[in-house]
Amino acid sequence: MTNRMSRSDRWEQGSEFHWITYPVAPSSPMPWGKSHLFLGSARHALKKLLKYGLVTRNWKRLWIPSYFCQEVVSSLLSADIELSLYPDCPSNDSPQLDRIETRPGDVVLVINFFGLRTKNSIDRSYLHNMEVIEDHSQDPWSDWARTSNADWCIASLRKTLPLPEGSVLWSPAGHELPAAIPATAAHEKASLEKFTAMVLKRLYLEGYPVEKDTYLRLLLSGENQLGAGEVSGMLDWTRSLLSSFPVTGWRNLRRRNHHVLSAELFNLTGVEVLQPRTGLDTCPFSGILVFDSPQKRSRVREKLIASRVYPAILWPLEKPAVAGISQKDQEFSQRMLSIHCDMRYDETDMKYVASLIKKYGESESI
Repeated sequence: MTNRMSRSDRWEQGSEFHWITYPVAPSSPMPWGKSHLFLGSARHALKKLLKYGLVTRNWKRLWIPSYFCQEVVSSLLSADIELSLYPDCPSNDSPQLDRIETRPGDVVLVINFFGLRTKNSIDRSYLHNMEVIEDHSQDPWSDWARTSNADWCIASLRKTLPLPEGSVLWSPAGHELPAAIPATAAHEKASLEKFTAMVLKRLYLEGYPVEKDTYLRLLLSGENQLGAGEVSGMLDWTRSLLSSFPVTGWRNLRRRNHHVLSAELFNLTGVEVLQPRTGLDTCPFSGILVFDSPQKRSRVREKLIASRVYPAILWPLEKPAVAGISQKDQEFSQRMLSIHCDMRYDETDMKYVASLIKKYGESESI
């Protein structure tokens, strides 16, 4: 799973998945059970659900966390539902649901930020019988997802698994689901571009004569089309791949890699690695580093990229799609980095990445 070439060649860490070979075996039980709906992306799942709720459940307003992906928020502006923000930042232990002023027709979106939270994070007593949508994209196989009592759950599948597309919608409360829809031609084209890029990236990493710009161009083109297209179903062949993935083993590797990274950075001044609740079956999505200043985050990020480590910013909030993002949200966004901990990497990779973070972080403290 890990690229074994010397780091003097084409080793890199982070960014989008490349195609991964794996031993085919029956997959772990799915948290969503038999009644579910596969769609092209989590954005598609949420838009499909909102349009369904407007017609069948008299929804009028969606409450979303103040800290959220602004590209997703922008896409929801076309869903013909009012959007309001409630305070929630990944640095909080739980969302501030007591700040929601409810009225008839309200529905609320709750997120398991970075796989760090648990079912106990949610106090539904503040919601006054509002319907609840949970987003489990950053740890779809958590105990919380498996035992959820929410009205609705959604999860992106391509965030934690090497798939070019795909999401799932289900109802733990047993509500009737929207009707299934086929994959659109535009979505299939975008997915094939992304999958081609994943394969080409694998070949690039293994030393084949593939230019990096080639797969990056396809990745960007495919991703832009997935985000802009109409709501689509999930492709048959990606559903088949999903059923063969060793998701439990991969999830355990992600947890182990996060533990290695956290242990290596434990005493690093000016950098905190966010931790999940201990003693529970949580699995962090990635290593969420929070620096003591935006300037330090930016300088360390630049040096990591120059060393072929490609962290993510989850999420940039400079251009809010809806008013109401707090200074706390903005500051967290400007001080955080997401370090990939997925199944592509082993302990040696994670220790090497940690050594770079320590090197660059300590140099910024001088």
